[in-house]
Amino acid sequence: MKIGVISGHRISGLIKNSEKIMVETIFGDVPIELAKFGEHELFFINRHGEKANIPPHNINYRANIQALSASHVENIFSVGTVGSMNEAIQPGDFIIPHDFIDFTKSRPLTFFEDSRIHVDMTDPFCPALRKLLVDSCKKIGGIAFHEKGAYLSTEGPRLETASEIKLFSNFADIVGMTLVPEIVLAREKGICYASLCVVCNMATGLQNELTVDEISEIYAEKEPLVLEVLQSTIESISNKGNCNCKHDLSKATL
Repeated sequence: MKIGVISGHRISGLIKNSEKIMVETIFGDVPIELAKFGEHELFFINRHGEKANIPPHNINYRANIQALSASHVENIFSVGTVGSMNEAIQPGDFIIPHDFIDFTKSRPLTFFEDSRIHVDMTDPFCPALRKLLVDSCKKIGGIAFHEKGAYLSTEGPRLETASEIKLFSNFADIVGMTLVPEIVLAREKGICYASLCVVCNMATGLQNELTVDEISEIYAEKEPLVLEVLQSTIESISNKGNCNCKHDLSKATL
């Protein structure tokens, strides 16, 4: 099976003996690391680029998803760092979001610029992939994790204000900058998509100050567990249940 992994960190324990390839798309060329994992092929993309220097609002999301689609990837696992707006969700916890709210402002959000295609986002994250991630967290044990939560996607690259977080916390549990439009584009291509998020801080106003060092330190501490969860999930992907992610676009067309 061909499996995509998108992250802002390389996850070197997962991507071993890789081959670097360049996939051409109409949106730009995408560097991908291709590696074997058992009987599966892994297609790894650093969403922030090979130098990890592309800020969230400038990521070429359409090129990344188009490259995975052109490579016949069927499932995508996204790894991201987030802030918590919910006191029950603490730094160091894992969360497997089930829904999202889009507060981005200036990103290309669709592949369909010249047609009226309205994809169904009733279950924006693939429920079958989400279950595999949840089951892996339970099996591994010792992981503080949350089976669901709403992800608030902001534009960035600045962090949110305390007043924004106060508003957003009425509707969402975690906040980040990279989920949208990645998840929407995957759905438009009929690719199953789920996200494993690492909570690296409490959002602005819920702790005294926020530094990027704290985000990096907590992710580095939790990366071995991220690796373990992904390995376990990919090993069990043949047990993936049914879903409606790969849908007939004719039913979304006006």
